[in-house]
Amino acid sequence: MHLIINWDGKLMEDIGSRETVDRLPIIVSGQGVDQLIAVPKLPAGTREASAEAVYESAVSWNICPQIKGMFFDTTSVNSGSRSGACILLEQKMGKDLLWFACRHHILEIVLEAVVLHALGPSKGPDILIFKRFQSQWQFVDRSSYQTAASDADISRSVSGVASDVIAFANAELEQF
Repeated sequence: MHLIINWDGKLMEDIGSRETVDRLPIIVSGQGVDQLIAVPKLPAGTREASAEAVYESAVSWNICPQIKGMFFDTTSVNSGSRSGACILLEQKMGKDLLWFACRHHILEIVLEAVVLHALGPSKGPDILIFKRFQSQWQFVDRSSYQTAASDADISRSVSGVASDVIAFANAELEQF
């Protein structure tokens, strides 16, 4: 059986105290398997602590040989190319694993690049156009929401891009 190990750190209020702690839910999934294996409290939200917690959880369940990939968010703690938790986990397991970065986090990276390209670098921690949008959200009529695909002009303008992306993905799947 092949398994993927998934983790995602969360800052949470500790049970029994008002202290905020770093928790790391760890799940394994595969064909017919979705199992929460641990939710350890981390001493710190570091790459070392994350990799150690994931590894120790896999060892305690005796599933290291079945783990073939890992699913994670794209923070540098996890995906740092030299010493992120993913690299450290591969080292601890003594094997290469398939990397599955969370699609939601990947889309955040794409959106950030689009905004940077369209609006230029931000002068502060907030992007003003989004702050204005947020302040006006209550006035937006969400009852008649439509996607861009429902507009014929927009749909025509992106249809070529969509087919190019699908063709690329199919070619990659066939080759690899």
